[in-house]
Amino acid sequence: MKNFIIKILLFTLIPLIILLASNILIPIKTWVYRPWEALIFSEVPSDSPFYPNSTLNMNSVGDLCHHSKNSIVKKEYWKTDELGYRNNKHINDPDILIIGDSFVAGSGLNQSNTVCNLVSKFDKNLKVYNIAPSTVVHFDYLLNTGKINRPKLVIFSMVERDIPEKIQFYTRANFIKSSIKKIFYSINSYIDSFLKFLPLRWLKARVNCSKGKGIEGVSNSNMYFLQGSNQKHQKDDLTNTVNNLIAYKKYFDKLGIKFIFMPMPDKETVYYEFVPFKKQPDYLFRLDSMLINSNISTINTLNIYNNYRKNNNKLLYHLDDTHWNSNASEIIALEIINKARILGLIEN
Repeated sequence: MKNFIIKILLFTLIPLIILLASNILIPIKTWVYRPWEALIFSEVPSDSPFYPNSTLNMNSVGDLCHHSKNSIVKKEYWKTDELGYRNNKHINDPDILIIGDSFVAGSGLNQSNTVCNLVSKFDKNLKVYNIAPSTVVHFDYLLNTGKINRPKLVIFSMVERDIPEKIQFYTRANFIKSSIKKIFYSINSYIDSFLKFLPLRWLKARVNCSKGKGIEGVSNSNMYFLQGSNQKHQKDDLTNTVNNLIAYKKYFDKLGIKFIFMPMPDKETVYYEFVPFKKQPDYLFRLDSMLINSNISTINTLNIYNNYRKNNNKLLYHLDDTHWNSNASEIIALEIINKARILGLIEN
């Protein structure tokens, strides 16, 4: 019986020891194809989206066809601040705060090419900070706990295929839960990293020859899409989006903060002819008209991209990835500065 127990323990412990050693001794970038998977919290509850005060420098590939002949290697350097957002440093009193998703966080972009860093580069007098991926409730939490002060302008950004959630507010219950989390704050990133079991995920992916779930566009284009011709919206998406954004604006109006909505077009919408679609989906144009009628300021990114493409062949999205590239990020950064000037945040 004793020998049997010893064998069971060895059978259990040896793989755990190997797994632990793999996490400690082998760089985390070995097991992932891009920094997003390496740094994001996924197994341990956290108020931070990414591991705080972290840096990672690696050659990455896109999320749509990684480990395939059409994947394109790109340099990604990531740095997160003390709150776990992808900023060079924490800014307590930003002029412009951008709430967004993976586009704003800069998946597929080098640190210097995130939209926030480009705005700061083009206008060094502006203090720009992003909380992405996050929602308005995260902003409300950060504001009420003193982690940030009121910005002059909030830009809410969301990719076209998603619907903004109904507005929620910070509560004392969230603060109590957060206080408990703080006990493990200094080690929770290490716990999360271990519980991801990245070496096992990597091994499983290689055995299964995983290459992403991208859908190839027209022949010889080398362009991949997330949804392809399956891209569609539900009948209530427009109404729900507008109603939720109206609630956001009312919330920010009460705080004396200017508000702008900045949708990120699906790659399928920008490069519709490569999907192919017979004509460009008009969801974002209809949404923009409804928002203007509701007195909500917008940055019409799709219109900006369409005008750019009339005279330029340079890509706006990565061929092998869902997200925008540094060219598109720069174009929108300049538009944000233009909007800030119109709103009086920048002297002419």
